[in-house]
Amino acid sequence: MTLPAKPQLTVSTPMRGTSSAVFKDAMVVRTEVFVHEQGIPIYREIDDDDERSIHWVVYADGQTPVGVIRLVPSPHVPLDLPEPHGDHPEGTFFKLGRTAVSKKYRGLGIARILADVTTRYACDNPGEVGPRGKDGVALEGLGEWDGRCLVHAQSSVQGMWAKSGFVLDPAMGEWDEEGIMHVGMWRVLRA
Repeated sequence: MTLPAKPQLTVSTPMRGTSSAVFKDAMVVRTEVFVHEQGIPIYREIDDDDERSIHWVVYADGQTPVGVIRLVPSPHVPLDLPEPHGDHPEGTFFKLGRTAVSKKYRGLGIARILADVTTRYACDNPGEVGPRGKDGVALEGLGEWDGRCLVHAQSSVQGMWAKSGFVLDPAMGEWDEEGIMHVGMWRVLRA
């Protein structure tokens, strides 16, 4: 596969929920990478967090979706896994997830661009990343975002997350999600 000569990359406006064109474009990339390439069943790829999450898409040359990420606000419930990983952390942190880059666009730093855009957005808009209900509406009484960001990183790409300032949490251990090993990594964005 050959890439077009240095594609121009642009990042979408952040959009919460599943009704926007941004989410529909995100699902193009997520389906390509997670469902077709990694073999995750489509019914496991879409979940209840999508509606309350904020989604970003990177476009090549202004039109082709090639990279995605979502920011999931707290609260977070323990994963429904056969063998849960370590203690599930508590607090009003947010999680970054569903980060994917189309195969022919890998190696261009798109995942790092997405990590940087989302963490910058959180610092600039702390009220938008605080606790949210399933419908995306802010939850009262749970406090504000505590300044932390967690990623459940596929073990094979934890080096990319480390380059974006994330640190491995050994207490969370390593666990299998859909046949792919994952680790927990944290970044503190504000005290």
